[in-house]
Amino acid sequence: MSQRQLASVLFAVLGVFIAITWFPQVILSLGMLASGGQVGSVPYAITILIGAIITVLLGIALVLTRIRLAERLFPADTGSLVARDTQAVALSVLGCYIVIQSVSRLVGRGRIEWWPLAPLVLGIGLFFGARGLASMWTAVRTAGSSRSDERPT
Repeated sequence: MSQRQLASVLFAVLGVFIAITWFPQVILSLGMLASGGQVGSVPYAITILIGAIITVLLGIALVLTRIRLAERLFPADTGSLVARDTQAVALSVLGCYIVIQSVSRLVGRGRIEWWPLAPLVLGIGLFFGARGLASMWTAVRTAGSSRSDERPT
């Protein structure tokens, strides 16, 4: 399996996971709106509904654009995966998850809250800087070992 293929599969799994886990929130928000509830709860239910719908749509978009995303993030197929390549894919997928969760929190709470910006910046950094971070992690891990100590990959 190549780096692109692994990334494509993991982006699809992440998109399905996000869409499935946030879909019940859409149903609950619609139920709150349908019941009428208290006067103050209707605007809150609308903002929760907007955030949940955006998150579900982002999950679906992730599934639909997974191949294009993997092609843009990772170079052409280089053969078998080494640990650094697998780490880069995992960090990109983690960054994507953090970005989607941050966007839903930023948009769907009825007012702009600034605390989700820190995870958003972290997620964007992980998403785009995954290869460099994985290379740095490999360099840190192997800094004290000599070439003869390393295992062949």
